[in-house]
Formats: sequence, C-alpha cells, structure tokens
Amino acid sequence: MLGVIFGVLALLSMLSVGEGAKQEALRQIEQLGTNNVIIKSILQTPDQEKKARERLSSGLNMEDLKLLRSAHPEITHSAGLREIETEILGAPAETAYQFLAVGGEYQAIKGLKTAGGRFLCSEDEKRRNLVCVLGWDISNEFGGQGRPGAKLRVGDHIFKVVGVVEKRDRSGPRLPALADRDFNKCVFIPLSSARCLVDDPGNNTPLSEISFRFENPQAVLPGSRILDHLLSRLHYGVSDYQMIIPQELLRQAHQTQRIFNIVLGGIAAISLLVGGIGIMNIMLATVSERTREIGIRRAVGASRKDIVAQFLTEAVVLTVSGSLIGILLGCLAPILISALAGWRAVITGWAILLAILMALAVGITSGLYPALKAARLDPVQALRYE
Repeated sequence: MLGVIFGVLALLSMLSVGEGAKQEALRQIEQLGTNNVIIKSILQTPDQEKKARERLSSGLNMEDLKLLRSAHPEITHSAGLREIETEILGAPAETAYQFLAVGGEYQAIKGLKTAGGRFLCSEDEKRRNLVCVLGWDISNEFGGQGRPGAKLRVGDHIFKVVGVVEKRDRSGPRLPALADRDFNKCVFIPLSSARCLVDDPGNNTPLSEISFRFENPQAVLPGSRILDHLLSRLHYGVSDYQMIIPQELLRQAHQTQRIFNIVLGGIAAISLLVGGIGIMNIMLATVSERTREIGIRRAVGASRKDIVAQFLTEAVVLTVSGSLIGILLGCLAPILISALAGWRAVITGWAILLAILMALAVGITSGLYPALKAARLDPVQALRYE
C-alpha cells in the first residue's frame, strides 16, 4: 500500500508543479497581449555596431515605426517606446524606477488601466506636454508627490503628474523568456517630450521597442512575417532587433505543457507500478496462506469466477485505500511546495481523476495474476494443504 500512496503522491505533486508552471507562463504571455507583436532593440557590442553602421543600419527608430504602421490592414494600434536614464529630484533613495517615453497608443496595446487621473493621450504627444503617469508602486513611494496634480522635477524640467497606473499582479517567479517590464515601477512620459531630457542628434528618434496590436488574432502570425520581412529590408539584413509574438509563445507553451505532462505522468506511473508489484506480492502471499479457505469455498459451490472476484476485490480495495491516502497527502503537497520553493503549484480535478484511474488500473493488473492463480487451485489439493 505504501508504494501506491507514494506513487499517487508523486503523480499529484509533479502534475501540480507542471500545472502551476503552465498557468504562470500563460498569465505572463496574456499580459504581453495575444493580439500584439513586440519588436525590441538588441543591445550590440562595439564590433556589431560598427558592422551595422557599415551596412547603413541605424537601429530601431521612429522611421521604422512610421513605415511599419501601414504594413498590414489589421494593425489597429502602434506605439514606440524609448528607455531614458534620468533622475527625479527628491525621489526616495531606495526607490527603483524605469523612465519610459511612450507613444499615445501604448496604453491600448498593453491594456494598462488607471487607478487615478488619466493616461497619456495624442494631444500630449502633439504638444510635447511635460506630463507623466506613475506606476502604482512609484506613486505610493512618492506619497503626496505621486498623486495626480502633483509636480515632479525631472532633470531640468518640471513634469505634472496626470495619472497613476493600476497595480499589476507580479506574484510568482518571472520566466526569463517572457520577462516584461514591471509597470508598477515605471514612469511614463510622451515620446515627443523625451527630447528635452536627452540629446538627439537628429529627427529620427531611436527607440528601444515598437509594439503593434492586430484587430484579428488570426492576422497576428502572417502579419508578423510581413513586419519581419520589411524590417529586415529597412535594416539591410542586420539582426539588431528581436521580434516577440505572444500568440506563438502561447502555442509553444501549450505544446511544451503536453509533453511535460506525458513525461511527468510516465515517471509517476513507474512509481505506481512499483506499488503494484508490492500489492501483487502481498496477494500471492495471501493466496498461499488461504489455500485451505479457497478449497473450502470451492467445495461448498463457489465457482472460479467467484474466487477471481474475491481476490480482485481485495486488491482493488488495497489500491483504492492507498490512492485515497495518497490524494489527501497530494492535495497538501502544493501548499508545502509553494511555501518552500516559492513556485506556484495547482491541483486540478483531472489530475486527481487520473491518479484514481491509474491506481485502479494498477490494482486490477497486480491483483489479476494472484486471483487467477487462486481460482486454478485444485479443490481437493487445497483442502489437504497445511
């Protein structure tokens, strides 16, 4: 029975970790936006920059955004983003923040909501308004200075706070391949207003990221191929950018999870198989010990089917009892895993059902041979057995 208990416990524990990883990955992918395509500038070494300049590629910039915006009819929103290194006068010493200059449609693409005030709009972009929107954590750390209507000194300029972004859930470990910005710790300003904080050599503003949103999910993959082809031509084949397609990541996550579940289920099945061998040995020993009892039952009219049913029932009862104890312990395992490892673990109904079905299959399989052996005993020889 111990083999079945630990087999079911191992199955539920591994599947709960796998399900937790799947849900965390899906949540992070959905935050990126399944209708979105994100193009990020790649940090290059001096040698790579030199080769890129020789091939006339100036990196991701506003000209790319303008040309790609009309590349596909299904593109409904587009926005550039530029990371800026600057300081806010009077900011708490322990405050960590990221300064982002973004286009007016960035809110719609990323699905950002405001907890107070408003987000940046097209008028701010056109007029180069010195306004900013704070992330939830930044607003709280700044106290009264972080509320809509307050003013912050950024570099040599005064920016007015016009809004605060609603808090985003960042619980659980972040997967490196899906790492997105922590909007709770960001300060947003209009992209056109960034020129007062940085020294631009020309009108073609360099960008750290370009985001596009498609109206139809079916248009994302073919549209991304068009964008990639055009951008490759605009950059003369230089690989100075990275294209992230959350929808494709979502498909890969589902595929990986299916393989993951098969592997984990196979490992747990081996554990259950070991438990089944233990039950088979117990049942074989039971048949030997109860040989005289079997002879008496056969002598008073019990058929071979009755003997098979008796021993199969006993094997199934042992297995089900062990599986129920294993399920109870398995339901407690995610709590310990989450507390000790800090990794989300989730028990699902189908995992419990799978554990029960596998345990029953093991119980029937392991009890079948002893039951058949008992049924084939000669009644006369069984009665003589001491």
